[in-house]
Amino acid sequence: MYSNHHLSYLIVIGILGILLVMTSYTTNASAQQNSQGNITNSTAGGIQPNINAESMFNTKTMTLGNNVKTLVVLIPNEGHHSAGEDKEARFLDQHFVPENAVINTGTTVLWFNGDAGHERTIDVKDANGKSVFNTGEITDSQPSQSFTFSNPGNFEYEAEGDPGVTMTGTITVKNIESPVISSDLSATLTKSNSNNIDTVGVLMVPTQDIDSYIQQITSAGITVDNTYDFKDLRGGQKGTGDTQTLIVWTTANKDVTETLSSLSDLSADLPYS
Repeated sequence: MYSNHHLSYLIVIGILGILLVMTSYTTNASAQQNSQGNITNSTAGGIQPNINAESMFNTKTMTLGNNVKTLVVLIPNEGHHSAGEDKEARFLDQHFVPENAVINTGTTVLWFNGDAGHERTIDVKDANGKSVFNTGEITDSQPSQSFTFSNPGNFEYEAEGDPGVTMTGTITVKNIESPVISSDLSATLTKSNSNNIDTVGVLMVPTQDIDSYIQQITSAGITVDNTYDFKDLRGGQKGTGDTQTLIVWTTANKDVTETLSSLSDLSADLPYS
């Protein structure tokens, strides 16, 4: 039989073991969900994928996982205006959404022109300032031609806006070890295809009619991964209200051309001008 001393020692060891297991579980759970509620697949020392709309709004950055094959960058409406104009002619303080993208090697990028009534041409340059891709003219509510970033590196791109305004963005291409997964924890736990996201994009819509827009998007077979409402810089406009919503949408095993066709139809009917 054990003495009281031995029993006390075993009890202490048992309690320490339970605390160790609980700490390990909590640490792993925390690694799966960041402060914005976006679920990530954590790899020690690796890049953390993050497609959370609030985070993207605040940091101007979106980080994709190694499962994403295509990124659709939004040219937001009135993004071509300069900062500091009276009441800010822009809706948000970004020329592109996301303005900075971190993608995996081999990811294809295209730009969707949500700038109503304006055409845009984007030129992509490598770290040496050499042009590696030009979209040609992109009409409003339409996507650009696509470009696949086959090698790691840092790229900058730009488009001309109003006179004296140059719209700029960056693409950072790295070998990312982790996939991006759904921002909805319940979906991740219950859907076997939750990790199969292969296309990610962004759309901006007036918050006042958000339910209608979400219904249109989901009816087209596109997933609304997460959203973020923000007070726009313009202070309210007829038809759009003073609050806008950024929608991060995803698809899995869906034809990109079909997806963009549906978004073009929706975008053309938005009340921006």
